Amino acid sequence: MYEEICYKKPFLKEVIARIDFVAPLEALEKALPPKLAKVLSEHFPISEPIDAIAREFQLTGDEVRHRETRFKQWNFFGKEREKQLTLAAPFVFVTYGRYITYENMKAQFAAVVDAVGKAFPDARAARLGLRYINSIEIPDLATPTSWSEYIAAGLLGTMPFFTDPEHLTRLIQIAELKYGDLDVRFQFGMPNPDYPAMMRRPQFVLDLDAYVQTAHDLGDSLQYMEQAHERIQELFERSITSRLRERMNARPAVPVQE
Repeated sequence: MYEEICYKKPFLKEVIARIDFVAPLEALEKALPPKLAKVLSEHFPISEPIDAIAREFQLTGDEVRHRETRFKQWNFFGKEREKQLTLAAPFVFVTYGRYITYENMKAQFAAVVDAVGKAFPDARAARLGLRYINSIEIPDLATPTSWSEYIAAGLLGTMPFFTDPEHLTRLIQIAELKYGDLDVRFQFGMPNPDYPAMMRRPQFVLDLDAYVQTAHDLGDSLQYMEQAHERIQELFERSITSRLRERMNARPAVPVQE
């Protein structure tokens, strides 16, 4: 029903697609293969590699042990830093602060995954994740908790329980669903950017995170990504009202090429 819908003014804060590898691509610690670098820079032209640090904390009895792992991180950005690609031995991910369409993002991520697969034929995915974080802010809302015109009644079902909603400082709920190999974690509610102070800014978050944790070939990741997007889109559209669609200027989706 909603496959052809696109929003001119969405409330998307960030969109992330990520693959974690079964085994680290150790060669990336030394250099980035030239052919792979060429493909990445075609879609993400600004290159800024860094030496990153991963910190782990382990509790053994009464002792807390700290462990640091240094690794090479190959960062690429869009011309206006509106998007970022990061490739490292353990993972690859893209993140978009300015989102156009799913088709555009999928095409760019597919090009990256294909190039990684050609550079490292033995690479396999341990996990594929797709996440959409929507931060809806309506300045002219009557009160910070008055979302009935924009958010589906089912998601606001707990609100009547709080007879004095003006005393709420935060209200976040989590639902987890499973569709075969695909898991979906749905966080929704009012996080309150001023917490622990009282709610002043009307803000409602729809955070949809779909992922597959079954090891698979890199080529299969895009099929899982398609399934993840389908479930995310379905949940998002069921979560909002026609009034919010009007506010986001809903229009037919037209793929935009770079």
